[in-house]
Amino acid sequence: MGVKLDLFAGEENPRTCEAGELIFSEFDMGSEMYVVLEGQVDLTINGELVLTLGPGEPFGEMALIDQEPRTASATAKTACKLAVIPERRFLFLAQTAPTFTLQLMKVIVNRLRKMNARL
Repeated sequence: MGVKLDLFAGEENPRTCEAGELIFSEFDMGSEMYVVLEGQVDLTINGELVLTLGPGEPFGEMALIDQEPRTASATAKTACKLAVIPERRFLFLAQTAPTFTLQLMKVIVNRLRKMNARL
């Protein structure tokens, strides 16, 4: 398991997904990021499993940072609950909550290091 974002543990209106449900597709434009509250989510690129995420782990943040299409597809591996962080809230947190920004940077760096180790 990677770096966790505990800031969203108390989300009041999580998105619920059934096992196998597509959350977003590779190449979609993104207007929100997610944090797994319960369950597991698989991230795939070109149909290949890249990472399985669990509680506290964020995903979908790259599309909010660079305004580019999503680089992976996200699918609920199990029934799960997700905190949905719209772009406006993301930008507010990035500007006003240094802890959020630092934790998110740690997530990105951790994933980059894992990908580099695979090469």
